[in-house]
Amino acid sequence: MSLQVEPSKHTSESIEDLMKLIKERIISALPKCLFCDHQMDPLGEIDHLNKCVNACRNVISNFSNEFKSKLDECDKQIQDKDQQLLDKDQQLHDKEQQIALQCINSNDIDALIRLSKTLDYQQSMTKEQEQLNIEINRSLTVQQLYLKSIECDPTYSNSYYDLALTLSSGESITLNNGQSMTKQQLYLKSMECDPTNSRSYHGLANTLPSGKSITLPNGKSNNKQQLLWKSIKCDPTQPYPYICLAKTLEEGKSIILPNGQSMTARKLYLKAIECNPNDFYPYMYLGSVLKAYQYVTLHNGQSMTQQQLYLKSIECDPTNFRPYCNLANTLSKGISITLPNGQSMTQQQLYFKSIECDPTNFRPYFNLALTLSSRESITLHNGQSMTKQQLYLKSIECDPTYSYSYFNLAVTLSSGESITLNNGQSMTKQQLFLKSIECDPTNSRSYHRLANTLPSGKSITLHNGQSMTQQQLYLKSIEYDPTNSRSYHRLANTLPSECNPNDFYPYMYLGSVLKAYQYVTLHNGQSMTQQQLYLKSIECDPTDSRPYCNLATTLSKGKSITLPNGQSMTQQQLYFKSIECDPTYSYSYYNLAITLSSDESITLPNGQSMTKQQLFLKSIECDPTNSISYYGLAFTLPSGESITLPNGQSMTEQQLYLKSIECDPTYCHPYYDLANTLPRDGSITLNNGQSMTQQQLYSKALELLLDEPIKSKETYI
Repeated sequence: MSLQVEPSKHTSESIEDLMKLIKERIISALPKCLFCDHQMDPLGEIDHLNKCVNACRNVISNFSNEFKSKLDECDKQIQDKDQQLLDKDQQLHDKEQQIALQCINSNDIDALIRLSKTLDYQQSMTKEQEQLNIEINRSLTVQQLYLKSIECDPTYSNSYYDLALTLSSGESITLNNGQSMTKQQLYLKSMECDPTNSRSYHGLANTLPSGKSITLPNGKSNNKQQLLWKSIKCDPTQPYPYICLAKTLEEGKSIILPNGQSMTARKLYLKAIECNPNDFYPYMYLGSVLKAYQYVTLHNGQSMTQQQLYLKSIECDPTNFRPYCNLANTLSKGISITLPNGQSMTQQQLYFKSIECDPTNFRPYFNLALTLSSRESITLHNGQSMTKQQLYLKSIECDPTYSYSYFNLAVTLSSGESITLNNGQSMTKQQLFLKSIECDPTNSRSYHRLANTLPSGKSITLHNGQSMTQQQLYLKSIEYDPTNSRSYHRLANTLPSECNPNDFYPYMYLGSVLKAYQYVTLHNGQSMTQQQLYLKSIECDPTDSRPYCNLATTLSKGKSITLPNGQSMTQQQLYFKSIECDPTYSYSYYNLAITLSSDESITLPNGQSMTKQQLFLKSIECDPTNSISYYGLAFTLPSGESITLPNGQSMTEQQLYLKSIECDPTYCHPYYDLANTLPRDGSITLNNGQSMTQQQLYSKALELLLDEPIKSKETYI
């Protein structure tokens, strides 16, 4: 609104009159009151506005009081309703107990079972629940109710099963007839009473260690798998037998179910999800058998990745620590993921949540420590600040049997340094490595690191009383991990001068664990590369074929190398020499074959001319288990053609790839090339009977390819 003020005609008036005139003009521009339709009074506008404001305040205050009164009334009604429902629940609960108690003297089994169900042995009980004064004037616990139930009817299967659930492993209980029974014996008795009780087989299976068996009431001996199989046969709708059965299977293995269906661990977890889509366990375990790049299709047609399975597991049970921990393992540092409740969490926050759900489990502390640098600390959800070392200490406190907690804690210490565990025990670096070995005698890295702490010629006594030198520790490390090149390297440095320096074997094998760009320093101070080690091996024994073959693999086509005798040899000539030294050495023919083009041939030292195909065939003849020879031969075949092997068997390209996989199921390339021979939706049966689609073959090839570098990675450091 624009306001124009005309020049005053009263030029002789005072300043006050002028201001009054301006004010009058401004107020007159407001046609009506802001709160009502009253025409504004130019001189009394302030009083009018105050009156309107006060009136509005009174209206608002009255409305607020009335609204608050209504809310209070609604709250009271809701509280009264809640209390009525609680009272009704309590009445029903009391009524159930009273009815059951009234039936006890009449030996009503169902009443006893119902009464026992009103007591929860897994949670804290009220005094009234814990001690029920019944007509015989004594208190009964949950276990005593089950015992009474068994006394009333010794043939009722569920009484024994439910009683077994109240016992811990190794615990026993005395029945009312004086007979003492363990958890296992109660499950067996439950089976004896009802051989179709699925839960009894499942419960008994969970008490058995892997590889152990137990004799059933019918005299048959069953192991863990067989018991779970029987549980599924009795009731195929229960999810837990499928889960437990899946956990007994090795990767790639399958089992035939009672319905004749063959199932891998993955399919068993899928079946468990089908039985109960709201149980978090099968989603979590299914996620654990998938790789990060894989996905699986559920029975409802939904495809889920590893991360999505963990998220679904969290959705089903947001209170269990495992899915959070597993989900965190799929994330890299700094990356976050959105949970089913909409909350975004980083890797560290997921570990925090896992600890919050179960502060007594070692795994989240251990994994959280892996995300920290040596001097970094982190504040947990409870406000406690912890360093990397303190997290490992907490991990040990939660599980004193986990080998890598001690190992990783030892790595954080310098030589001669010690640390006090949460139980007050002080341990040095050596003692932590020893403890790591005690917890897991197959931990290759612990032997290697322990050996590093020993001076040459010194020995150390392990927890089992065995005394081991530095050399023996490195040998032990190699025994449990033959791919650990560092142990070979360190072992080579321990060789004393009195060892035979003219033996070709050590040089050859030491060369095989080195990369082309690596070198090793011998005990005499001489540094040697991979090629020099092979040359030294040839110098020590010029008649063995293997050093020539290995040396040839270090050369590119057309390059030559001078042998210790001064003779210069190309790659092909070295393979010739290897064949000359041992005409039965399969790899010489194979490696020579891959130097040739498809239509090229070569003349051997004995004058025999051989094509690429013939060299592969000769390699197979020398070693019918050589996987790469079948693979190489398959490459030489046009699609649809076949070739006759030295044993007279005719094989197509596909069959050669299948044979290559049979000889070495860990070799990735045959899976990939076999997949290329299939149509998009095609499948093929491997020699072990397993059927695989094209997609599964590609996935397997990728899985094996990605696993190769992972195997040499120190996962826990």
